[in-house]
This record gives sequence, structure tokens and C-alpha cells, in this order.
Amino acid sequence: MAFLGQCRATGIGSLPHTDARAAVEAVFEFCPDLPHWPQLPKVSPLEGMNEQALEGFPGLRVEGRRLRHVQDDAFFEGVERIFAAHAAGDASVAAMSPEAAHGFAPFLEAVGKRRPREAKGQVAGPVTVGMAVLGEGGNPILYDDVLRDVLEKFLSLRVRWQAEQLRAAGAEPVVFVDEPFLASFGTPFFNWDVERVRATLDAVLAGAGLRPGIAGLRPGGAGDAAAGSHCCSNTDWSIFLGSRLQVVSFDAFEFAENFLVYRDDLAAYLSRGGNIAWGIVPTDPEALAAATADALRARLLGLVKKVEALGFRREQVLRQSLVTPACGLGTRSMDTARHALGLARDVAAALRREYLGATQQDEPKRRGSR
Repeated sequence: MAFLGQCRATGIGSLPHTDARAAVEAVFEFCPDLPHWPQLPKVSPLEGMNEQALEGFPGLRVEGRRLRHVQDDAFFEGVERIFAAHAAGDASVAAMSPEAAHGFAPFLEAVGKRRPREAKGQVAGPVTVGMAVLGEGGNPILYDDVLRDVLEKFLSLRVRWQAEQLRAAGAEPVVFVDEPFLASFGTPFFNWDVERVRATLDAVLAGAGLRPGIAGLRPGGAGDAAAGSHCCSNTDWSIFLGSRLQVVSFDAFEFAENFLVYRDDLAAYLSRGGNIAWGIVPTDPEALAAATADALRARLLGLVKKVEALGFRREQVLRQSLVTPACGLGTRSMDTARHALGLARDVAAALRREYLGATQQDEPKRRGSR
């Protein structure tokens, strides 16, 4: 079954909590219809975006905030394990430890009890993490064909493992492979073209069993799952809109006009059934303090109206939408995080009541407890 956002609220991933169970409670308070497992960077450096994605990657050395790669005997042994596991579809080799993902196990427990229809996972993507790790020659490992292949296979197993765990807990998985580094696309810092970026991202999704463009996993995979990706700054949005991702997530508070420039790409993407995660709620404390649910609702509807001009009905656009904060909240205060999530919840609820009330049978419903 194809994924439909149905104008639900969800989060990007990170939260500022230092208590994992309190973080999970906050997620279900504000995002009950599409909850996400909380990443908690204030709990441990291992929960940093890149550190968490790469935990267990063979040859990785974490030196403070620097990530370095060495090709020693342990690296080659680890590569053999990854290639064998990838060929066998065994994602356990890329399991996240509790020390690097304090919120994951409590989240799975809550999913089993509260029974949301779908639940969201996330991991930093191959371009972002591949540019963060320097190899022995001092260049990012993304530029090394062999190391990039290992990285793609490793991340595909991590995505697959998350999807399997979410499904085993009782929810259909929605897994985001996020690429914040693509804010550097087209700059002197990164000279890849669109097709090469897409190929690298698709390699991770396909290797995980996620079929790009189809809301599902191959037989023998982790079950039905949708694939999404988030970039929290401006980029060449044709990278995402021209892909087969089911969800494209962006900062709609700051960069909506840049995003909407891609009219033909956006129209084609929505026509294929793609979904937009509108990060309409600012996470900057000053901008957030001035925001209200009514003002953000009106702002989002103004953007939706511009999409309607491409030949879509308002209800259709909203059915193919999610509402989120503009970015992760892991570095913000607790008050800021709760305010941002509360606004996302309230904006989403108001739009669902106003425009999707006539199609309540399509509205995602939480299932009863076992």
C-alpha cells in the first residue's frame, strides 16, 4: 500500500531530553499518529548524527569530534562480515547498540503497547556521513570507490535493521535516510552531479530491501516500508524530487520559495504519489517565540496554494503531506522542543479537521492495544 502522509505531525529525529523514556513519552504526546524514535545527542557523543550512523563501521576511529578511517586488519575482517551479511540479507551486523541509541528500545516498547499504524526511523545518509569521515589520505571516504561501496552496504543494513525492528514491534516502518550535507551541493566543497548523488542514495535504499518508488520491501525483506529523506537547508531539490523517495522533507519556514522554484519536478513528484514533509515550524528560539499555530497554518496554506496552481486540489496536496519542525531539536532547550512539537501537532490537527474531515476513513488511526 502506498504511503500517504495524511497531514500528520512527526519529528525529524533528535530531541534535547536526557531521559530516554521521557523523550519517548514526548514523541507520543505530540506525534501519536506517526511517532519517531528519539535521537538523544545530549545523552552521549555516540548519539551525534554521524557517530550514531557509523557505529560499528569497520575501520572507524572517533577522536573527539573528528572521524577518521584506517584500513587495518580489523577493517578487512569487518568488510568480509558486511559483504556476507549484505548478500544474505542479515541486518544484525548493523544493529545499533543501546549505548548509541538510548531511545530506540524504549520506543519499540511503546510502539508495541500503543500500536500506531506506522512508525518512523531515521539515519544519516551516505553522502552526509561519507563526507564526515576522512580516510588515510586525508580525503572523505565518499570519494573512495571501495570505501563508498562498503559504506553503502553498511548503511543499507542499518536501514534494514531499523525497519525490521519497527515492524516486529507492530508498526509499518517509515525510514528516513537524511542528507543535510547536500546543503553544500553545487558549491566548491562538493562537485558531484545530481545523478551520482541519487545513485548513492538509491544504493542504500535498494540494498536495504527498500525499493525506490514503491512503498514496500522486496519479498523476504522487512515488510512494507516507506523511504524518506530530509535536508534542513537549501539545496538542488531536483535531487530529491526526481528520485523515487516516498517523502521529501525540508525546512519550509526558511526555504519554501527556493523549494517551490522546482515547479516541474514538484508536479511530477506529486503525480507519482510522492509526499512532502513541510518543516513549517521554526526551531530558532526567537522565530519560534513569535509563531502561533494560526499564523503557521495560514503560512502553510499559502504554500499549498502555490502547489495547487500546478494542477492539484488542496485536499490532495494535504493528503500527500506531513507537518514537522524545520529541523531536529536535539541542540535546543526542552521548552523550545516542546513548543515546536506542539505547534506542529496543532497545525496538522487543524488542517486535518478543516480539509480532510470528509475522508475520515482514510485518516490513520492508532490500533488498539494487544
